[in-house]
This record gives sequence, C-alpha cells and structure tokens, in this order.
Amino acid sequence: MKKRQLRKNKNKFKIISLFFVILLVAFMGMFFLFLGRGSQSQAKSNKTETSTTTEHASQNSDKQAIYPTIYITGSGGSVTSVNWLVDRLMPIQNVTAKKSLVMIADITKNYQLKVTGQVSKDNKYPLIEFGTGKGTDSGTVFSKGLQRAVAYLTEHYRVPWINLVGYSSGGTGAIYYMIDTANNSNFPPVNKYISLDGEYNKETPLQNGETLANVLESGPPVKTSMYNYIADNYKKISAKTQMLLLEGDFDSNKQTDSAVPWADSFSIYHLFKKNGNEITTTLYPTTLRHGQDPRNPIAVKYVKNFLYGTP
Repeated sequence: MKKRQLRKNKNKFKIISLFFVILLVAFMGMFFLFLGRGSQSQAKSNKTETSTTTEHASQNSDKQAIYPTIYITGSGGSVTSVNWLVDRLMPIQNVTAKKSLVMIADITKNYQLKVTGQVSKDNKYPLIEFGTGKGTDSGTVFSKGLQRAVAYLTEHYRVPWINLVGYSSGGTGAIYYMIDTANNSNFPPVNKYISLDGEYNKETPLQNGETLANVLESGPPVKTSMYNYIADNYKKISAKTQMLLLEGDFDSNKQTDSAVPWADSFSIYHLFKKNGNEITTTLYPTTLRHGQDPRNPIAVKYVKNFLYGTP
C-alpha cells in the first residue's frame, strides 16, 4: 500500500512539474513574440521618422534659393514710390538681380497678401516691392505686413538672408520688423538695410540749441513713442546687419528733405553705432521734395552701390 501510494504521489509530482514547464515555455514564447513585434514596430517607426526627415530636407533643398531685397513703400500704401526706385536701379551689371514680385499685405483685410509677378530661375537676387494697400505710418502695422510677406517667401523659396530698403514710413516698418522677428528662427536674417528718408521720431525737428552733431552723438532730446519702441528694443537687432541712412538735403537752412527733418531720419544712428552695426549716414543733394526722392538719381546710385557693389 505504501509503495502504491508513493508511486501515485510521484506521478502527481511529475504531472504538476510538466504542467509548470509547459506554462513557462508558453509564457516565454509569448514574451519573445511580443518583443519581436515591438522591435519591428520601433524599427518601422524609426524608418518612417528618418524617411520623413529626409523627405523634408529634400523638399527644402528642391526650393529655389534666392537672396531678395524688399523695397518697402512709404505711408501712402501703394508701391508707386518704390517702383520708381526699382525701375531706376535697372539694369544691375554683373549681378543676377531683376524685378520680380509685387507684394501687398492689405491692412484693411487682416494683412491678406496679394502677390503678383514671378521670380525667374536665373533671378538669384530678386527685387521685390512691398506695400500695405491703405496708407499708414505705423511701424507695428508695417511689421505685421512684412512678416506675412517674408513668411510667403520662405514657404516658396529657400531664403538664407534678405535685404531691406525702407522709404519714409517704410523705414519705421523695416526697423520694427527687424526687432519683432529678431528671436524667431522662421525669419531669415537681414543682411543689409537702407533707410531712404526714413522716419523714426514722428518728424520731430531739431530743438532750440540742438545741433545735428548732438543727435548723431546721443540721440534726440524729444522722444516720441515711435522712437522709444526702437530705443527700447534696438539691441535685439543683429550687429551683423550693415546699415546706410540716406537723407535728402532739400533745405539746408531748415535741415529737412521737405517733410522728414534730418534730426528725425538720423535719430537712430547713435543706437546702432552703440549696437556695433556698421552704419553710415549720408546727406545727398536734391531739388526734389520728399515724395519724389525715390526718383533722385544720386539716391539711386547710393542704393545700387551699397546693395550690389555696382554703379
């Protein structure tokens, strides 16, 4: 009886042991199957991610590379004034720079952008005219419109850098734009900036006892909100941006281009000098009033030489 009972116990032990072995093998099989699928899934995920990154880089490299100069209109809103300038810059010798796009960011329609013209494949340094539709002298408004325009350019082209030319109130807009986009990598850096009779202090003239030399050295004693925004934020602008401030010598006694006083147009000089920018101020002779200065052949020559290194 004892031997028979012992055999039964041994058989039960064998059955239980066999059951645990089968259970262990099944568990390990499921574990390795799951691990294999996970690895395959991760490999597929990595492959997809790599493929997407490569595709994005390929799409970006397929875009036409351009180095545009944007000519920003004045307070009138239309591009007529900068079109005068652009027409007189043509032809530009030894540089593949041609007229291309006209961009209007309609400030009455939430900066809805209208783009006409085209950039030909051989136009590496296209000249682009920018307007706001309705007139404004607000640097903030200009800046928002310019951001819409530049975003369009970076969407359709590869844009390593841009140049800006700001005429009259367009100068305000250009400086505000550089401040507002300074820390945003979505916007390309500004290589060169030209102010053509630019306005930065709401047309504030020299004060009693003040000289232009005083303004160039330490800025204006009377500061408007337009100027203060620049004075408070100019350090955001890259010191690598080269600058030329052009102002018409229409009336030497009154020190004005007929609309914007020299003291206003040069009021930002000391800021960017302090910022480390390569910056120059130039008074050019003119018999044309402020509104006609984009037609001035001497001003045109300065613009052409500064931007394109050609007379």
